Formats: sequence, structure tokens, C-alpha cells
Amino acid sequence: MAFASAIIKRFRGVLGRYSLVIGTFTNTGGGIGGDVNTGLNHCHFLKLVVGGAAVSADEPVVNADFSTPVYGKAVPIVTTGDVDGFWIAFGT
Repeated sequence: MAFASAIIKRFRGVLGRYSLVIGTFTNTGGGIGGDVNTGLNHCHFLKLVVGGAAVSADEPVVNADFSTPVYGKAVPIVTTGDVDGFWIAFGT
């Protein structure tokens, strides 16, 4: 069970001091999630989208409370087994 995330593109200063980061996540061997490394110090928003040829029975979810920013670069997510996809994060 392995989980990996990667940053594809980073847009700095989208709205003043805020940045937008786009990336991918992959699960192998029955993996059901892990930490998405957003590259942001404070993540205010993270959207997950299933991608690839597989169909997911459930939508992937962020396992964090965004009532305040998530501090640190890693944001935990939960998916069904072997689901890959894309993410977009917003923060500083």
C-alpha cells in the first residue's frame, strides 16, 4: 500500500499573498489515502478530483477541518482503494 502526491504547477501571488497549487495523487496496492504535500505553509482550501481510467465508488475526501487554515504542507486525504486523481490547493 503506497500513496504518493506530486505538484504539477504552482501559481504564486494569485490574490496578493495567496498561491494556487495543482498536483496529482496516486494509490497503489489497495492504498486508501495519505498526505497530499501541497507545498503551502497554510492551506485554506483543497479540492480533490478522481482521474484516470478507474471509476471510484466514493468521492475522495479531505480528512482535515478547514474552519482555520491547515498548518504545514501535508493535508491528509481518504480515498477508496487504488484511486488516483488530481488536487488543487489554495493558501499561503
